[in-house]
Amino acid sequence: MADSLQRVLSIIETMPSISLDEIKALSLLDRLDVKFILHEQQLAQILERLRHQYRVFEINSVRPGRYYTTYFDTPDFTLFHSHHNGLRVRHKVRWRWYIDSNLVFLEVKEKSNRDRTVKTRTMLPAPVQQLHHLDTDWMPPSLTVAPNALQPVVWNRFRRMTLADFERQERITIDIGIEFGRGKEIVALPGLVIVEVKQRKFSLSSPIGRELHRLQLHPTHISKYCVSMAMLYPELKHNRFKPILRRLQEICEG
Repeated sequence: MADSLQRVLSIIETMPSISLDEIKALSLLDRLDVKFILHEQQLAQILERLRHQYRVFEINSVRPGRYYTTYFDTPDFTLFHSHHNGLRVRHKVRWRWYIDSNLVFLEVKEKSNRDRTVKTRTMLPAPVQQLHHLDTDWMPPSLTVAPNALQPVVWNRFRRMTLADFERQERITIDIGIEFGRGKEIVALPGLVIVEVKQRKFSLSSPIGRELHRLQLHPTHISKYCVSMAMLYPELKHNRFKPILRRLQEICEG
């Protein structure tokens, strides 16, 4: 298992880089997101064939980058239940610390009734535990939850590789080393990889799309927030997420 991760990291080091200023032009804040889950061994196969097709994001000579995220919800878990119940318009509220660039953003991800993801971001000077003291400019009009009702519920940390292809207007994030937590309780997911293909109009005809298809990997609905909530708050109803939880267990067991 460790060998496959080392192979992934070795391949990433050989790929041409893209800077923060360059990748900002490919932010795709209004986009279609399609996710895939796989094992590090499969990722190594994919990257071996794609190493000359994409550029990899690098900041301060670091690749992959380190991320730490805290998600917020209400005491009765309004946002979680909206996902579990399959509401067409739903939100995630989080701050994310981009450790290697030392930037913190308060982010709201809105899934629209057209299945598009719209993300809004507001820079913060530092991570926060409460949101009610902030200016409400960060809140999109569709988010009706009061800021003083939101509190930290789960966190995650992982390492992320971001690949970019300007010709196809495509950005790909690849998350490894994923861990979820609630306070000091931690759930590790060894070997798991989450690949997210971000495009204005989704197509599997891109190089990574063809490789995912070659390995018979299919789009999967997965939310780190929802999975971590189901794992760390087992008393919450989570029938909708049981199939993905079983699949994650299979991948982590190799």
